[in-house]
Amino acid sequence: MPETNDLINNSVSSHRLAWLDHLAYQLFRATGRNQLMQCLWIYDREVDLAALQRTTERLAALSFNRLIEPPFLPWSRPKWVKPANMIAPIDQTSGMLPRSLFMNWANGHARMPIDPVTGPAWRIGIQLFDDGTTAISFVGSHLVIDGMGALRAIDAAIREIDLPNDYKSRGEEGWFTRCISDVRQSIEDAPSTFFSLAKIARDSYRRTVKPDLQQSERKIDSFERESVIELPSVTATIEATTWNECASRLGGNSQSLLPGFVAALASNLGRCRSSDGAVSLLIPIDRRLGLFDRRALAIEFHSLTVTPNHFKTDLRQMNTLLKAMLRGAKKNQISTLTALLPAIAWIPRKLITKLVNRMFAYADEQPVSCSNLGDLPDKLGYIDGAPCRRVVARAVDVNVFRADLERSHGHLVVVSSRYMDTISLSVEAFQMKPSLTTTNELRLILEKTLSQLGMNAKIYS
Repeated sequence: MPETNDLINNSVSSHRLAWLDHLAYQLFRATGRNQLMQCLWIYDREVDLAALQRTTERLAALSFNRLIEPPFLPWSRPKWVKPANMIAPIDQTSGMLPRSLFMNWANGHARMPIDPVTGPAWRIGIQLFDDGTTAISFVGSHLVIDGMGALRAIDAAIREIDLPNDYKSRGEEGWFTRCISDVRQSIEDAPSTFFSLAKIARDSYRRTVKPDLQQSERKIDSFERESVIELPSVTATIEATTWNECASRLGGNSQSLLPGFVAALASNLGRCRSSDGAVSLLIPIDRRLGLFDRRALAIEFHSLTVTPNHFKTDLRQMNTLLKAMLRGAKKNQISTLTALLPAIAWIPRKLITKLVNRMFAYADEQPVSCSNLGDLPDKLGYIDGAPCRRVVARAVDVNVFRADLERSHGHLVVVSSRYMDTISLSVEAFQMKPSLTTTNELRLILEKTLSQLGMNAKIYS
């Protein structure tokens, strides 16, 4: 993005949301859908609460402890500000839970109030279990920082890296100062804004919405729009040696096995294109330029269209597809939004979702998000000052309306990461047909997919 230098340097513009972050914020305001990341630490012992508190305080002192302040003038970009309460208390219960309720607790903590505007934008919780284990949960809003960025921030706090928070406090500026600041920013953004508005007028609104999309939109009644769905999720952990042996057996590597696995999972879940049975993989690539990169969403999206059954036995074609993708081939439609982003502030809230629906017409597509976080830093597991047994990262969507799921024909997000000698696969999925997906059904489909690839795993649901 052209504003990347400003986002890294300590400038006035760096306190404004980047264009993509602004779009995500506007979509949050329009839909209410809260996209979160969650990191879980599992200890075979009680946690050092004093050390955990010190880590939390260091994390709160970093520049990513921030909130979004809406602009005084509606057509300007929002600002990053410090929260009033810099250090959020650790969520802790006095009771002990059965170990079988681990995922129930994790899901419950992910659904505690998170708000990137009013705060808190992130929170940490701790829970004891009856088998002697202890779990720690970090939950954060993607509107403040994406998953990979959050993990880097936590790692920086653990390693006591200083990254001062130079944002102004909420309410520190009076209305006149905010007004002048917004006017100046709007003037600076004007050339890009006018270009974007012209492009939208010329191109976007001339597009014809696909028939299937129009039909699906007519099917959604007011009751369905108001119906919130809690998306089923399960997590599997696999020994890294098992994962690598499977990749080698199929002629691939640890990188190509993940999209192959996700394609097979999508096929078993029934999330394939009706026209040709292919799976549309949406793959985010981390583009963060270090800890001083102030963007919330420092990612670039790519897409792959794959035939799922082929990858259950042979990954060589996937190797080729991934190499082409990394060379910049087959960029997803999200990249075409770049030129339109500066106009977002001028578009009424009701029209924003319509614009995005036009850009992402899901008539036949059933997009599947496949995110590989790679090897997590060893120090990430030392959140209480000493190593834990396991670290799991996952994506959580909260306050999802049935209307959104009807439009996208369901939902499937897979997040993979490796910590020490263990691969974690976190799956969040929901299909509307032939029946609504349950957590138990998702667990069985995940077990089936792993079995087809010859892998054993421990599954939490």
